[in-house]
Amino acid sequence: MRVCQHRVAMKAALTAGVLAAATLLAAAAPAGAQTGRYTPCEKTGDAILVDVSAAPCEDARAVATALTGVPPEGVETVLRAQGWTPLRGSATGFDDSYDLFATRGRAALFIRRRGPAPDLEGWAAGRELVFSRNRLARGARAPRGSAVCTSGFLVRIGRSLGGLSAGHCAGLTKKRTTLRRNTALRETRELSLVLGGVQRNLRRKRRGRDVLVVPAPSGPGRPSAPVIDRGILAPPLFVAGSARPRIGRNVCFSGRTSGIDQCGEIIRSFPGTGGIPCTTITASPGDSGSPVYTAPSPDGSVRAVGIAVLVFGPLQSMCFEPIGPVLRALDARLVT
Repeated sequence: MRVCQHRVAMKAALTAGVLAAATLLAAAAPAGAQTGRYTPCEKTGDAILVDVSAAPCEDARAVATALTGVPPEGVETVLRAQGWTPLRGSATGFDDSYDLFATRGRAALFIRRRGPAPDLEGWAAGRELVFSRNRLARGARAPRGSAVCTSGFLVRIGRSLGGLSAGHCAGLTKKRTTLRRNTALRETRELSLVLGGVQRNLRRKRRGRDVLVVPAPSGPGRPSAPVIDRGILAPPLFVAGSARPRIGRNVCFSGRTSGIDQCGEIIRSFPGTGGIPCTTITASPGDSGSPVYTAPSPDGSVRAVGIAVLVFGPLQSMCFEPIGPVLRALDARLVT
């Protein structure tokens, strides 16, 4: 049995739970940090914080200087002119400030500025994802009865971009139609980007896989990217390809409840799990849909291994749908 709402309790022997992934708030990495951690840089212009990974502080300060006095609607243009690809801008919830994230190759930039956040938001794995039967509106709270899960890997189906998550997050009616069709990303307590309706739900099929696809936006102000979001705690991870779920492989997942880079190893499939691989990693309600990936390389790259969908047994072992069969079932390509 698979569950996807916070209020559903875990059972001891065989428990399926809501799995999801998340953005955490934490302090920046100490000076001298290596790739995979932020290095604090001297502030400049109107920046409150300037952090960078895998690039010199001079480059980060050049961006902060160029942004001085720039209004929200001009932020994306300045970032691109400086050679950086925007990821998102999100209000911090205090001091009338916002956090700005961008990438350049496998370098990452984090700047905190005062003022209202720009309308800069797209798909990334590891974000909090809301599913609801009711209408969703940006800036509003999630309606009562919504399910909270995690965004997974970015895929391309035909010419369209889509984002993966766990199929049970949307649920099914008695007629096996999708129950909670409306989806949105959430930042803190408010919905930050309405995505639209569930496009594909493999769980609708008899013996189908517990995975679904939701629309991933694109275009100006909607920079969906093949990265795993890790908030301000660490730079995003870059999805470089896929890997098979072989027993003994070290893997990690990032979930909205459990946090970023929860790591362990693949062990085996347990009876009653439907034959999907399980791990030594503990998961919690809210982690469903989380990206499961190889241990990060020194350059910050990872390979997609699967989508977290199940909590099994008294140890709450995380089990997942392997990415290869999911892509084949969807006739989709992993975006890297």
